Amino acid sequence: MATYDIIGDIAILKFPEKTNLKEKKKEALKLLKEHKNIKTILEKADRVKGRLRISKTRFIAGKNTRETIYTESGARFKLNVDETYFSSRLSGERARVADYIAEKSKNNSRILVLFAGVAPFSIIIARKLKQEGKKAEIYSVEINRKASEYAFENVKLNKLENVEIIQKDVKKLKLEGKFDFIIMPRPQLRETFLKYIWKFTKKNTEIFYYDFGKDADLILEKIETEAQGKKKIKILEFRKAGDIAPYKYRWLVRFIVN
Repeated sequence: MATYDIIGDIAILKFPEKTNLKEKKKEALKLLKEHKNIKTILEKADRVKGRLRISKTRFIAGKNTRETIYTESGARFKLNVDETYFSSRLSGERARVADYIAEKSKNNSRILVLFAGVAPFSIIIARKLKQEGKKAEIYSVEINRKASEYAFENVKLNKLENVEIIQKDVKKLKLEGKFDFIIMPRPQLRETFLKYIWKFTKKNTEIFYYDFGKDADLILEKIETEAQGKKKIKILEFRKAGDIAPYKYRWLVRFIVN
């Protein structure tokens, strides 16, 4: 049996090794029959790679497309699953972060979302703040040009005016002023990218930093080493934010600049 993720009306399946095409088609057609909301069945053909975080899929059954519209927390996101990175498994995490920021933020907060993809964190935070009657400036930064195009479209799709989409390498980012919150759902790379964000921080800036691995202590040590001699920080929260492989996790470290 394959495992699968559903994004909009697309199901992306991961089959056990040595599953032949006939068996794949049979399972795909069964899934289409059982789930009327699914229109396309794709097979995951490669793992997510590099800073652009893109992977490849193979068409198996249904409508041959890679583009879909996905709904989460009342927001709609248009995306291409081969050209952009998107994880529906982070829906709970995005809602949790949005709830926290909506509760803690003051009016006119400045929020920076890095590695923003098609802007799910940015848009869900913006919608939550709007519901709470709080104004904010939100900057959504992504290196992938195609993801940024979809992000710009998604801001319009959700009728938001306070989210600015910036297609830029985080390493080369230049923005005026400091931020109250910085969210970093970074790719699974060795580099932390923290040295590029200190210039955007001030006293009491809260940073939501995501990393990967099985050893929690190593991640905390890495953050503290990066901050040494640059900023004084205090860890406020440290928890698992999802499984990505056996004995390997996504971690959230939320810390404040003192």
